Amino acid sequence: MDIKQLHNFCKVAELGSLTAAARTLDLTQAALSRQLALLEAELEVELFRRTGRGLVPTPAGQRLLEQAHLVLQQVALIPRAVRGVGDAVRGHLALGLPPSLARTIVVPLVEAFQAHIPEAVMRSVDGLSANLVELVAGGKLDCAIVYSVVPTDKVVLTPLADEALYLVSGPAGGPPLGSSVPLAEVADLPLITAGQDNAVHQTLCMGLARLGRKPCVAHEIANLTAILDLVRNGHGYSVIPLSGVHSCIDDGLLRLHRIRRPALQIPLFIAQPARAEDPLTVSELNLLRNVVLEQLSRFDEDVEGAVAAHR
Repeated sequence: MDIKQLHNFCKVAELGSLTAAARTLDLTQAALSRQLALLEAELEVELFRRTGRGLVPTPAGQRLLEQAHLVLQQVALIPRAVRGVGDAVRGHLALGLPPSLARTIVVPLVEAFQAHIPEAVMRSVDGLSANLVELVAGGKLDCAIVYSVVPTDKVVLTPLADEALYLVSGPAGGPPLGSSVPLAEVADLPLITAGQDNAVHQTLCMGLARLGRKPCVAHEIANLTAILDLVRNGHGYSVIPLSGVHSCIDDGLLRLHRIRRPALQIPLFIAQPARAEDPLTVSELNLLRNVVLEQLSRFDEDVEGAVAAHR
């Protein structure tokens, strides 16, 4: 196993296609296929399975993907170490966050960086995941926390977590307080979404499509605060990630409902430039990862506790 094999494996996982990855890597498909076969033989596991959406990592492949990203990030830091920079942090850290996370996680992040890496000044930008990935690719952001996005060879996506999606209703006319809602019934509700390009909306559409249904979109509003205001005033319902509904727990005009049969989850990734001149150090990356995971765990406990209390 070598660095090039790991890099090429990550590219196949990113693009979900042997043909597309071979073209991007300037390799023949046969040569790339042979590399993957050697990797599978060495590890004695199957790394990919074929689906209607292309090549998808198996559980073993997903574990290798996470480790490979860490290895490649460490390799990217070698030039800095050789120049004597080591693990020194940058003066500023420009971080992109989706609106749901930006509402709830900026304070813990700032506090964590002040406590552990006080010399790093954090700058936060919020926006849609697709827009944040473009900013990362263009070097405008050092990294971003994003929901599932279309892979690009200019950005490395490292899996971070899965967030549950919840239905949010107003004070009247919705499902009973504390009740869960079958996904199929969500299709019958007038929904307020952040637009067709929004990752949460796309996840909802894919989930409903598997049931032969489509969402009923009443309004498209690209602002989470405005969406919640509309829900409070009875103009519809919305499907929002865990991080976005956490601040709604004590809101007397909003009701939270777990979506079931099936539950909906949306994956979170850390997006970094594929060829950054000054990549995140290990300490910065680990701190960012740990804070997000700790907050999501706390959010899950708080939200599930609030939902259960009203059953």
